[in-house]
Amino acid sequence: MPRIRDEFLDCVLYLYPSYRDADEGTGIGGTGFFIVVPSEGLKKNFLFPYVVTNRHVIESGNTVVRMTTRDGKKHIIETDERDWRFHVQGDDLAVFLISVDPSKLRFSHIRSNELMLKHDLMTHAVGIGDDVFVVGRFVNHEGRQRNSPTARFGCIAQMPNEPVRIGKFTQDCFLVEARSVGGFSGSPVFWHVLPFAYRPKASLEIGPLLLGVEAGFMQDWTAVCDAAGRPINPGEPNAQQVRVNSGMMVVVPAWKLAELLNSEAVAAKRREIEDGVRAEEQGGGE
Repeated sequence: MPRIRDEFLDCVLYLYPSYRDADEGTGIGGTGFFIVVPSEGLKKNFLFPYVVTNRHVIESGNTVVRMTTRDGKKHIIETDERDWRFHVQGDDLAVFLISVDPSKLRFSHIRSNELMLKHDLMTHAVGIGDDVFVVGRFVNHEGRQRNSPTARFGCIAQMPNEPVRIGKFTQDCFLVEARSVGGFSGSPVFWHVLPFAYRPKASLEIGPLLLGVEAGFMQDWTAVCDAAGRPINPGEPNAQQVRVNSGMMVVVPAWKLAELLNSEAVAAKRREIEDGVRAEEQGGGE
């Protein structure tokens, strides 16, 4: 994987349960990122910016957004959980229509046409072993005075052939060989084909495209061992086990995010804003 462009780091933001947690950089919460949807009824450069994360991040109370200003400081926005919109089919996704000032805040965004849709799987011959990178919040070293996102790298390990259960959500997901930890939930996962890499089709550089949104990692169990490294009471009912990170990241496909952004509840708000802008423009011309 080559060096990634800085704008992929700048599209990430952090989510916390309170203003104080955001200000102090408390090691709880999750990750979000920016995506923009162009207006369909106004001029082409009129964009609707959304914060994207997991539903479980928001329902856990992490509704305070922390961004970075152009002069390298924190900018904190408190949101209301009732203003977030969730996927109607129960996928672990949430979006929030936000207002940001590009002249004051340092950020970049993903465009809605940079999402990998279902038909792209065949068009680009997406499959096992394809390179991916993830940009998110590493709570052990996240940046106290400003957001300092961390990148992790891996590959597609399993295609979304059948539903995966993670937490209370059962949904179609990619499995990605890229170790994750708490705090990365809600991170954007990008798919990237390098020049001259083997492809069943043409060997071209494609992407990066948004493969999906990280929803966590699959857990496994391992035996608790004594000081000598021997499992305690193996095979017995009172054998002790602890959860461990399997190293397998769960990624909700980007086409599920597209469904959410195009859902009636989300699109209706965009139409309402467009109607208001048109009314103001017509009123100003009288």
